[in-house]
Amino acid sequence: MGWSTVNNNEIWVPVGSVELAHQQALIWVSDAYLFHLVSMHRRPVYRHQYGDISLDQPAIKSFIDSYLEDKGWDMEKRRAHYINILDLIKYMHRSNSDFIDWGTVPTLTPRGIRWMNACFSRLGEMVNSYGGWENYTKETAGDSIS
Repeated sequence: MGWSTVNNNEIWVPVGSVELAHQQALIWVSDAYLFHLVSMHRRPVYRHQYGDISLDQPAIKSFIDSYLEDKGWDMEKRRAHYINILDLIKYMHRSNSDFIDWGTVPTLTPRGIRWMNACFSRLGEMVNSYGGWENYTKETAGDSIS
């Protein structure tokens, strides 16, 4: 029975596809941020001064990826950013359990946590400027709130 080893190329560009590498990095960032939020608040919410922002993995993935794409970042630049805000060295040397370890998710670097928090802080400010979530969704859908 042979042991498989993970080499760096499998982490950075799995299966040789930039799209797959981008999606994997985005999933890791989203999961890492969710774990961070749950460790802080016992549930997946970003605590904003105007109220909680409830989050799940698809919401985080869509929000941060579309935000960077709207800024003009191509897929490779976004993937590199996600990899840079993850603490993958700690993830590769993880040891969560001496009994059964079926896996874990990477953690964000302190810089990664600050960046994610800043993104959701800006979202809260933007939504508040519209007078709340309901008004924001109406306005962004093309309906007037006036």
